[in-house]
Amino acid sequence: MELAIAKAIVHVLDPAGGAPVFSDRLLELEGETRDYLAGHLEKAYYNDAGKTCTFLAESTFPPLLLEEADFVQASKRIAQLFFDVMRQNAAIPAADLFVALCSIDGHESVAILKMNYKAAFAHFYQQVEGQHYNALIKQRTVLPPASTKPDESVIVDMTDGTVRLVEKKFELDGSKDFYISTRILHTTQTQPERAKLRAVQAAAAQAVKENYDDSKKTECEVATILCEEAAAGGGSLPVERVRRRIEEEFPLAAPAFAQELENTGLAPEERVEVPPARIRRMEFQSIKTESGIEMKIPTSLLAGENDYVEFINDPDGTISLLVKGIMI
Repeated sequence: MELAIAKAIVHVLDPAGGAPVFSDRLLELEGETRDYLAGHLEKAYYNDAGKTCTFLAESTFPPLLLEEADFVQASKRIAQLFFDVMRQNAAIPAADLFVALCSIDGHESVAILKMNYKAAFAHFYQQVEGQHYNALIKQRTVLPPASTKPDESVIVDMTDGTVRLVEKKFELDGSKDFYISTRILHTTQTQPERAKLRAVQAAAAQAVKENYDDSKKTECEVATILCEEAAAGGGSLPVERVRRRIEEEFPLAAPAFAQELENTGLAPEERVEVPPARIRRMEFQSIKTESGIEMKIPTSLLAGENDYVEFINDPDGTISLLVKGIMI
């Protein structure tokens, strides 16, 4: 991922304070500050709990993103939109709101990271009756550590208007619902990328299982198809490519796969965004026996005929795995 942050600003959104605390100056993007922000931006971008959406025609949010001439003022208006919804709905957690203008893989983007506060203990020094006293105090406005993903984020690709959105449901007017997509951005509603990938995997596995006997072997071959196509697409998995591979390698399962996809609401022209970490996990299959023995084997070795591993269907209905060429 090629990430360049041109400018960024942070605003404090804590309804308990009565009003937002806006910054009038941009963040100084140096050293640990830049690393912290860049790390969270990358995690937000690759978060497979995110959804790929587009703005509805009636949305008034896009014009705010075009006000590059006064980035500070535009960021304040964005923060005010968040604060207004938060003030009316106490279940939405207080946070610092980072707004950044950046380039992601050559695409000019606007990123909004809502960094919900975490509680943490810190020491507190004071003097009591002439004695040194180190006490503990609970800090309630600690930002998430660098190792975690932002709870809520918006990344708008300014070249095509697509929105990568990570949001959570909170209690709104008596029922749990999303608020960023429905009350701030006004975007289309789509499935998270993680759910779309599971739907494609499940549809392919079910279709192949119904039409071919060697279920474990074919399951691994399906996993190989998904892994190869996701890697070939640079993390973008075209559903149509998966359909073609199923049609080529498992022709009997092709109609059932198309029907399963239709049942999930996924169109063949859709793409599923698969983060690098997910692709790395897809490259291996974990196999566990009843006795507790567990092995991780490259997915590519489990598909088709090879000189390394072999599935054997036993008379009692179980499957044995023969691993060849072991060196001790």
